[in-house]
Order: sequence, then structure tokens, then C-alpha cells
Amino acid sequence: MNRRNAQPLVLLAVVIAALAAVVGWRTYQARHPNLDQLAHDAYLGDPDTWPAHQKFLNQPAPPLDLTEWRGTPVTPETMKGKIVVVDFWATWCEPCLQSVPHNNEVARKYADRGVLVVGACGAEEQEKMKAVADEVKMNYPTGRASDKTTTAWGVQFWPHVVVLDRQGKVRAVGIKPDALEPVLDALLRE
Repeated sequence: MNRRNAQPLVLLAVVIAALAAVVGWRTYQARHPNLDQLAHDAYLGDPDTWPAHQKFLNQPAPPLDLTEWRGTPVTPETMKGKIVVVDFWATWCEPCLQSVPHNNEVARKYADRGVLVVGACGAEEQEKMKAVADEVKMNYPTGRASDKTTTAWGVQFWPHVVVLDRQGKVRAVGIKPDALEPVLDALLRE
């Protein structure tokens, strides 16, 4: 084969390789969605509240000021370098209480991968926090969140789950409890 005949074959090989790369990338994206897209798709709130929560994404997390800890207190030093799941919950919130067994499982399953689950009890009837946490067998630390803290974190509904990356930036906010593991898996792949 002479050089002139080889040029179209080389061009064809380049086109085939490029198409394979595009198809491969799209297959990868389908199997491993972008974390920002996952955070959007996993959002628990009404679509009209999404813009208020979206502004938190990829921003440093506000201070997590919790008091009256049940379990080992979580400090900024404890959170440093970890993926942190903050579960804002209320003692009277049935969906919050129903998500505790799953959160316990997530805390156990992901602990050795650098994931820390923290409860932040807010709203009315916080004085019942320890008794309710004992009753539902919460196995991760939880503390009382002031109105100032829940406002700073943009909590508008319960439960309100927020996921922070290892640099302390908000990567998912207000997500459905059952969407937590896909978000963590995507974050761990980054």
C-alpha cells in the first residue's frame, strides 16, 4: 500500500477512535453522573425553593454550631479532611425519624472511607432530642441546632440533609435521604 492510499485509512482510524472515545465518555457519564446533577436530581424540596439552596453548592459550609451533644461532640477539627453528612432533623418529624436506620447504616458502611454522619436537631421540641435519639437508636452523634444555625444552613424543611466534601464545601443540599449513598459514591469517585 502506498502512502496516498494509507491516508484515508489513517483518517478513518482517527474518526473511529474519536467516536469510541465519545461513546465511552457518554457511557461513563450515564453510569457516573456529575455530582452537581445528582444533587439537583436528589433535591427533596419544591422546585421553586431549589434556587435558594443551589447557591450553597460548591461554597464553604457555614459554621456547624451544635450544643448539648448526644455522643461524641463533632468539632471543625473532627470534620477536617472528611466527607461530612449533616442530617438536620426534628424530634416531631416522622420522615426524619424513619431515616435514622438508613443513616446508621451509612455511618457504619462509609466510616472507613472517611465519611462522618452528624445529626443536627432543630425546630421546636429540641428538649426531647436525647430521648428521641435514644428511642430511634441513633448511632451517630447529634446536637441541638439553634435557629441561627438552621438559617445559616438554609434549612427550610425536615429532614434536610447536606453533604460536605473533604475541603468543607457544600456539595449536596436538601437531598432525599435515599439519595445519600449515590451522592457519597459520586463524591468518593472525585
